[in-house]
Parts: sequence; structure tokens; C-alpha cells
Amino acid sequence: MTILPFKRAENRQQHPPLINLPPLTLYLMAAIILIQIAFTFAPASIVHVWGYNLAFVPARYTNPEMFSVFAFTSLLTHLFMHGGWMHVIMNAAMLAAFGSACERMFGRVRMMVFFLLSGFVGAFVQFALSPFSPIPMIGCSGALSGMFAAVIIRLMESGQMPVGRFGIWGIAVFWVGLSYLTTLIGGQSGLGNVAWAAHGGGFVAGILLMKLTYFSRA
Repeated sequence: MTILPFKRAENRQQHPPLINLPPLTLYLMAAIILIQIAFTFAPASIVHVWGYNLAFVPARYTNPEMFSVFAFTSLLTHLFMHGGWMHVIMNAAMLAAFGSACERMFGRVRMMVFFLLSGFVGAFVQFALSPFSPIPMIGCSGALSGMFAAVIIRLMESGQMPVGRFGIWGIAVFWVGLSYLTTLIGGQSGLGNVAWAAHGGGFVAGILLMKLTYFSRA
């Protein structure tokens, strides 16, 4: 009997990674999770002060006494702040779905631009409807709504989703209505309000951005 030396297989089957998400999407998910961890373990005094400073507050732009540098920085920082772990989990799941799709469609740079512009427009619409409100708004739901719109438009364009009579605008009306209904339910149940205006603004921003050559030809 001859004992042959063991040889490793040359064509070993390659298994896909456990988490198959594009890098920028992973970085954004990691950012919102790490920030939530930091605020979870931070002293209450820091959470109270910096939680408000980093949030988007419409009254900062209409009340001179509230105006500060945070009127500018909060346009960005509020996108990475969340009201609790359930809020983080929901937005992280949406980011994994819509963010990864947009990153594969647009690439990293354009996906980040799309994310920020949708979030900024969502904040602007929230301000337009309640310009004197001192209530802080946090979360990237406006940005995610914009990416949700982008994914739906691409699915319609590729024939993978029916267009319907009203096209993407019919879904926009449904999305705004659903967000508003969620606000009413959340307020009555004590779970807090949903920034439905930011959701709707972000979604409409996504529709309009997809009409730009910079994104439509990606």
C-alpha cells in the first residue's frame, strides 16, 4: 500500500462573506451604532446638552436667542443621532437595504451626496412646516426615504416593479400618508412623534435627484 502525500484542492469553493454590504453603507451603519453606544453610556448631563446641540431644531433659525453654530453643524449631525436602540435598529435595517442598493447603483461618492442632500431637504421641509418649533429632530429617516425613492425608480425603470397609474408619485403620497399616520399612532401611544414632513421631503428629494444626469446615468 502506498501512502500519498495530502494535496490541498486547487479550486476550493469560495464562500461569500457573512455580511455582504458595500463599504460606505457599513461605515454609515457603524457610525450611527457607535454614536448611540456613546450616548447610552454617557452621563445624563452630557446626553441632555449635546443631544440637543447635535439635533436639528427649527427654532434656531427663527429665534435669535437660540441661534448658534449648531444651526449649521446640526444639519449634518442630526442624521447620525437617534432616539433609542429601536430607532437605530430600524434605520440600520433600512440603510442596509436601500443604502447598499444605492451604493451599488451610484458608487460611494454619489451615494454619499445623495444621502446628504436627501437628509438636508428632509430637514428643510420639517423647518418649513414648523419654523418656530423648539422640538429637536434626529435620525436619518429623511435621507433613507430619498434612497428608498431611488431604489423604487430604478426597479420601475428596469421593469422589475409595476409603474402603476400614478408612477412614483403615487408611492410618494402613500409614503407621506403612512409617515403621518405613524406620527398620530406614536403620539397617542406615548412612543413619540415621527418627523413625517422630513420623511416626505426626503422621498420627494430622492425623486427629483434621480432626474439629474449626475444620478440618472450612474
